[in-house]
Amino acid sequence: MSDKPYQVRIFLKKEFAEAVTRDAPPAEVKPLLDILARHDASIDHNQFDEFSKFVTWAEANLDKTHFDDEDKKQQMKNLLTLTKGSLANEEKASYFKREFTLAIKGKSQFSGAEADALIKDLETLGDGPIITSGKGFVPGKSYEVPPVRKSYVPKRHPGT
Repeated sequence: MSDKPYQVRIFLKKEFAEAVTRDAPPAEVKPLLDILARHDASIDHNQFDEFSKFVTWAEANLDKTHFDDEDKKQQMKNLLTLTKGSLANEEKASYFKREFTLAIKGKSQFSGAEADALIKDLETLGDGPIITSGKGFVPGKSYEVPPVRKSYVPKRHPGT
């Protein structure tokens, strides 16, 4: 098993995307919440919120940040432009509001074994009333977090 960090993401149906983070989510999401509880897991954030935080950080800090080379700085500026464009696109923004990263024990990056165990239980929900596949997603998919990606998470790595 690899020591690399993993994330697990789910893609929720539109009617549940906002509801799952409320204090009293609807009864229909109970099977999902039960699975999360068995793994000491929770819904950490949706991609829209994470992208919005990146844009806010990048607009305030990108020009002040030291980069070892200009190519890296230009890549970050390109990422900012792409991300802002995606958030401004209503269809893409709607999609990102439904894509959620899960956390285990409060961390959105964890071991492959933890990811596999959570995914195994999430798969019992299938592509059904709560979780939907959407654009290549399978219910609960593990993503290896590439080291370069860490620099794109400004709330956790300010100044990088």
